Amino acid sequence: MKMTVLLEGGILSIPGRAKASFSTIVLLEAGDRKILLEPGDYVTHSILENKLKELGIKTEEVTDILLTHFHLDHVYNSIFFPQATVHISENYLKKNYEKFGMIIGKQYKLIMDSWKEVKVFKDGDVLFNKIKVYHTPWHSKEHSSFVIETENMGRVFFPGDIVMTRVEFYDIMRMLRDDECARFVREIVNNSDYLVFTHDGVLKLDKWR
Repeated sequence: MKMTVLLEGGILSIPGRAKASFSTIVLLEAGDRKILLEPGDYVTHSILENKLKELGIKTEEVTDILLTHFHLDHVYNSIFFPQATVHISENYLKKNYEKFGMIIGKQYKLIMDSWKEVKVFKDGDVLFNKIKVYHTPWHSKEHSSFVIETENMGRVFFPGDIVMTRVEFYDIMRMLRDDECARFVREIVNNSDYLVFTHDGVLKLDKWR
């Protein structure tokens, strides 16, 4: 499985006015499969389009969408890939998205209605023979993290939003946090080559192992 980071995520903030997060978008390729891990939000849809054009990939050629959890900044752009199968934790069905608000709730419904096929996974599953699933509910009840075996980056830890940025990661590794989430992150890091943050850049882990 080959991994290409199409966009490194981040967080934009204008104090007192607005705050917007945008997720990292990753392309995974395995045989005939083209898998988008976290397709991102409308804030970055034009960047995603340009990256796919550079690679010569059409929207209908994306076979799968893989999600750590169901939040808009990670999933909104899935609506542009109608042929893709969406892979998400079985726990996403346990939430009432209409309660998110009269506008936001409709956005979630719009996204779910656009999905042609959904396959749910659970803790311990191995997807595409290369991606180990860990149920990590500290950010949301359906949240999962992944360890991905790749041919070009070795073993990659994709924690999702349980550790979004380098600052959060440094606090964990310097033992400034020692909760259940922090202990999980340190355990996985010990056996990984890279960590791909959802709202920051890519980190090589050799100095942390």
